[in-house]
Amino acid sequence: MSESKTVLVSGGAGYIGSALVSRLLSDTDLNVKVFDNLMYGGDSLFHFFNFKKFSFIKGDLRTFDLPKILSGVDFVVNLAALVGEPICKKYPKEAQEINFEANINLAKTCEKQGIDRYVMMSTCSNYGLRQNQEMLTESDELQPISLYSETKVNSEKMLLNELPGLSAVVLRASTAYGMASRIRFDLLLHQFICEAWEKKRISLYGANSWRPMVHVDDIARAIVLVLTQHHKMKKKNVFNVGSNDQNFQKITLAKMVSERFDAEISEIKSKDDPRDYRVSFDKIKSELGFSATRSVTEGIREVANVITQGTITDFNNPYYRN
Repeated sequence: MSESKTVLVSGGAGYIGSALVSRLLSDTDLNVKVFDNLMYGGDSLFHFFNFKKFSFIKGDLRTFDLPKILSGVDFVVNLAALVGEPICKKYPKEAQEINFEANINLAKTCEKQGIDRYVMMSTCSNYGLRQNQEMLTESDELQPISLYSETKVNSEKMLLNELPGLSAVVLRASTAYGMASRIRFDLLLHQFICEAWEKKRISLYGANSWRPMVHVDDIARAIVLVLTQHHKMKKKNVFNVGSNDQNFQKITLAKMVSERFDAEISEIKSKDDPRDYRVSFDKIKSELGFSATRSVTEGIREVANVITQGTITDFNNPYYRN
């Protein structure tokens, strides 16, 4: 790939964004331009400034001059979003503005600018509540049951069914885990780890509900594959990101963590998160040759080491939570 090619990573200072930037700088010849409003600070970007092919622009996607940030850009990966239902529920207006309106405005500008490929990060949460169903594929009906997933589903529909001049790929990520430059401790597996360490007890609701899991670095690798193979792909496409063998019931994940910390599991009743879905990842494997390289066991070890060795002590700090 030509060294002159440039990728814009919107939301590049975030959890997935920081993992992606690291992969892009180490594994490709792409110039990397990060755009972010730094709502969680800019610490995750510090070590990237050592790379000559890295640049950064601070701004809000809702108000910034979009043609300006797209100047000289060949690919766009949009990760900018209020991620997760709690923050979207707390700030519904901003969720709609950022996750949907700004996303589509950026995509429309990319269409006008002739951007080679637009990649949007979506979520397997879009499948919603699908108890006792077979593994869900990209062609199965989406059933959003939260504001967060509604903004993602509406964005997907626009990108995949409209904007005919835009080459777009939607990546529906599994529930993420693992270390990145900007770590999050409010993710499912990480919450279990924090509770097990701090309280010696894991509070578990929806014990038999299914979740597909994926390491944040594997998400980054999937995005890199899309960018490096974009010329071989259809103009519009969607992929689930994860692996078939990392579909877990929540009770299984809790037991894996409890064994690491010798913690109890306390099952509680709650209707806060009724999601229940298993997902197939055959398409991304067959079309892009993608396979996950990291396991939940590795993820538990990574995050547990950070906590138990005292590298991070204040994991309840809002900086580490969306």
